[in-house]
Formats: sequence, C-alpha cells, structure tokens
Amino acid sequence: LLPLFSFFLPFLSFFFFFSSLSLFFSFFFLFLFFFSSFFFFFSFFFLFSFFFFFSFLFLFFFFLLLFLFFFFSLLFFSLSLF
Repeated sequence: LLPLFSFFLPFLSFFFFFSSLSLFFSFFFLFLFFFSSFFFFFSFFFLFSFFFFFSFLFLFFFFLLLFLFFFFSLLFFSLSLF
C-alpha cells in the first residue's frame, strides 16, 4: 500500500501545485482587472477572460484531484479486502 501511495504522491503534488498556481493567477488577474479598470476600458474583457480561464483551470485540477483521491482510496480499499 505504501509503495503505491509513494508512487502517486508526485502526481498529487503536481496537481496540487498547478491548482494552487492557477488559483493564484486567477486572483492576480482579478486584481489587475480591478486595478486597470480605472485606466483601460478594453482590458476588462481580456483580464476577465484570463480570470475565468485560470479559475476554470483551478476547478478542473481540484476536481481531478478529488476524483483521483476517491478512485485510489476505493481501489486501495477493495485491494485490502482481498
């Protein structure tokens, strides 16, 4: 059980890193959006699309991580039964 977990640990850390990075970029672009709204009107759509893109990335990685976690926990549970 432990070697399997240690095998999947880099993937989990990779997904966690990318989800946190996308969350950081979404908040960063949201801050830029509010900051630049006083200066550029056309940057609204650009930065808002970036915010939605990175928040979508974060949600995607987060749900993928949850799915992998539940899938492998069910797999380990079924393997431990046999």
